[in-house]
Amino acid sequence: MEEAIQRYNFDIDDTLALDVFNSGKPIGVFELDDLIISKTNQREIMIGQVYKDKATLKEASSINKSQLFKVREFNDKHTCPLKDKVYEQHQASNSLIGGMIRPKLTNHKRKYTPKDIIDDVKINLGVDGFNQYRPIVVVDGSHLKLYYTGTFVSASTLDGAGHILSLAYGVIDSENDAAWTWFFEQFKEAYGERESMCIVSDRNESIIKSVSRVYSTVPHFACIWHLWNNVYKKFKRSHSKLSEIYFSMEKAYTQAEFDSLMEKVEKVDIRVKEDLELDGYEKWASLYAPVNRGWTMTSNIAESINAALMSARELPIYDLLEEVRKMFGRLNCNNRKEDLQTYTTLGKKY
Repeated sequence: MEEAIQRYNFDIDDTLALDVFNSGKPIGVFELDDLIISKTNQREIMIGQVYKDKATLKEASSINKSQLFKVREFNDKHTCPLKDKVYEQHQASNSLIGGMIRPKLTNHKRKYTPKDIIDDVKINLGVDGFNQYRPIVVVDGSHLKLYYTGTFVSASTLDGAGHILSLAYGVIDSENDAAWTWFFEQFKEAYGERESMCIVSDRNESIIKSVSRVYSTVPHFACIWHLWNNVYKKFKRSHSKLSEIYFSMEKAYTQAEFDSLMEKVEKVDIRVKEDLELDGYEKWASLYAPVNRGWTMTSNIAESINAALMSARELPIYDLLEEVRKMFGRLNCNNRKEDLQTYTTLGKKY
């Protein structure tokens, strides 16, 4: 219910807007404008009535010292869907989610899984989640600076405007096979597997193994920056000459261009060519990629998240997760405001 309340004062005429009037007790209202209402045993509210004090209108708060309030407008019908009523509340609070799932919990025998909750939230808020964004998932881990140690891990992607969108995050004991497998299993349960989906990360062996176990048909790509750092460490003398060639080769879209650049690499240092072949061209070169990875050639978006949380990673885990939640809430809110002011049509290709 929404209503505007006009403050009634014989000397001053101010206006006060109530956010919501939702008192469980009936409010007394009579039809005479000059009668001050003090009873609370009536069941109707009408325009033009004056109330004795704000205690009669539970949600009202006075502007000045006078206690008189007058009903100016009243609408007792809920006409907005839930997604419109919470549209300005960009953060999914406990009360918001609780209000959505509470009716589903009346039957104690019903099995209501986290995936069911996610699906219901998507329906209520009109969001189709990951399916509306690029099927490119960037994952990374960052060590916590706590007494009990641990590693913060995240999975993120880019939206149509190129903004970072967090898909999942959590804290694991360390970057081992079991922990990363658990993370990808939870991710798959929440988001499933999309067509042309791919996963980008550094060359962490546990990530590579876990992706092959959980997403056996989804290709894994190496971050080209991490891959090049490995080359640099092995062949330092060739670094300055090969850097530009390597990054051009990674973006080459024709076989002739790729072969020409690889010949230049071979002339500088054949060991670098052999090392890149051993890594697998399909892991880093766009020409050999089995799916379209767009311009997401690095794990920079995950590294950006880690950098933004550098100070927060010194906090206890509970406080850290709260800071992460608030940070992503701010990002999503700002990104949505920018998107709402964009009226150009995005193409199907990215």
